Amino acid sequence: MTQVQIIRKKDLKKKRDPLKDQKTVWLVGHCMAVGFGLLFTVTYLFHVLLFYKYRSWKWLFLRFNKDYHFIAGNRWYHSIIRFLPRVFYRMALVGSILALSVTMYQNWASINPQWYEMLSSENFQMIIVATLWLLVGRRSFYRLFPYMILSFIHLSNWKEETKGTMSSDKVTKRNVFLLRIMSYSELVVLLALVLDSVLLKDGTSGICLVIYFAFYWLRFNFSPYAQATALDVLGHLDHHVPPKFRPQWDKIKEFIHAKDEARIRRKGNIQKTA
Repeated sequence: MTQVQIIRKKDLKKKRDPLKDQKTVWLVGHCMAVGFGLLFTVTYLFHVLLFYKYRSWKWLFLRFNKDYHFIAGNRWYHSIIRFLPRVFYRMALVGSILALSVTMYQNWASINPQWYEMLSSENFQMIIVATLWLLVGRRSFYRLFPYMILSFIHLSNWKEETKGTMSSDKVTKRNVFLLRIMSYSELVVLLALVLDSVLLKDGTSGICLVIYFAFYWLRFNFSPYAQATALDVLGHLDHHVPPKFRPQWDKIKEFIHAKDEARIRRKGNIQKTA
């Protein structure tokens, strides 16, 4: 009797590589953050340069004319053009959330992190703040700028990062100046939110200020660049402090130095137990 052989057909569909898909999403997310962020920046600059058209000089340009439109007209394409800045702003934030989420997944997928561990992660902090800007608050360039800087840093080293040939420490050393600008921009966001809340520009400014301040405090505790930026700002203001307030001023600087030393000790303990 002839033996019947069972021939299995080869699956023509290639198996998907999860790691390759993650790298693609990571790269696309950062490209979206930079690309759509630049498009929104162009529209925002036009909006700022023409402030005298939609703000009354009688109210020191603080009163906003809601009936003003940069693109006048009632046709369908006029409405689309007026809506584009919103799309650019939100797509830039969505791209940042996608890229940062991939990084978070790759860092934490193999372990079961606790909430306090995730809250101490800078990527997780930026994801939460990006989600806040996506859902609540006015569209502003200064809120988007830190994410554009971060994505630009990663895109400038994307080949090495996707291949795994460059460590995060090398990326940090290569982009110290940009990271310093990013830290200053985060401080500008905080000051701008305080100003928006005082001037009552937006009904959500106060809520955004409270939430952002909470996460900025976390960054202040765990980010060396946030601490260095605060010390740099205080150093520039040193000679303006009256002598009678000098003890309180020195205590603030000592407090920041203590936070920095605590961060270094935590990092050393983690490396010992790793």
